[in-house]
Amino acid sequence: MSLALPQPTFAAEEQAPHPDDLQILQKIARHEGLDAPRVTNPTGWPQLRGVQTIRFTATERPRHALTAGYDENGRVTHLVGNGPLLSNEAFGWIAALPELRVVRIDHNIPHSGSDVPHDQYDGSGLAALENSKLEDVRLTGAFADAGMKHLARIRSLRSIDIFHTRVTDEGIAHLANHPRIEEVRFGPMGVPKITNKTLKTLATLPRIKRIGMDETFLTYDDGFEHLKPLRGRLESVGLKQSLVLPSDVEKLKADHPGLEVETSTPAEIAQNRYLTNQLLKWASPEAGEYLKTGVTP
Repeated sequence: MSLALPQPTFAAEEQAPHPDDLQILQKIARHEGLDAPRVTNPTGWPQLRGVQTIRFTATERPRHALTAGYDENGRVTHLVGNGPLLSNEAFGWIAALPELRVVRIDHNIPHSGSDVPHDQYDGSGLAALENSKLEDVRLTGAFADAGMKHLARIRSLRSIDIFHTRVTDEGIAHLANHPRIEEVRFGPMGVPKITNKTLKTLATLPRIKRIGMDETFLTYDDGFEHLKPLRGRLESVGLKQSLVLPSDVEKLKADHPGLEVETSTPAEIAQNRYLTNQLLKWASPEAGEYLKTGVTP
């Protein structure tokens, strides 16, 4: 898509983005049809010290927006938004942002009804960022194992949040022995794409402290037991909307004294009928019966 964007203007007291970085932001905006005038310091943006912001939105889809945070030198450090925003081609563009640290994009998937293939947003374009300074990445939508392969090669990463994507255990296996990751979060929407196998991979991370395994079915045997080597280092395990027998949670806690564990009751899980139905398809019979205690007719 090609469109003309209004040239941004800045008040005398405003710090403008670096011209090279602004050009990249405008390129993304044109590609994704973000045609509305830019907004500085948008409502809801976390007020990070030293970070100023600029936002591009779509006139007909106001929730489709890209917000960039930049430092006192005008260099973009944060990209946050609701997509689609970063195609594989666009990952190559943002590789030219020398101070980029954070990328957090929800719904990075072609619009419903679009003829754009999902694989154009599978994250394989992250190959261009393998030598970047990225520390924090959240991607949802069309991201897939092809993208995980390259994400795992970004050695500066500290936190990843891969939620409601096409990623599987096999893709996450690329993270094995990553030297710096401290925090991860996954959520496969109840389908058996991210399972106990991922816990085995996470146990190899020498700096991991916080694990989020949401919307899946997990067990202690051949699952949480793999985390034993993390005793004394693991701080929290989030299991929101995940199906886990209480006895298995207690075994996990016994392995890690003082561990913070967040769980959901069967009734809480059952509020999401789609998630419940997916989990019941592959959970153990015992876990399935436990989940059914929260289902109301």
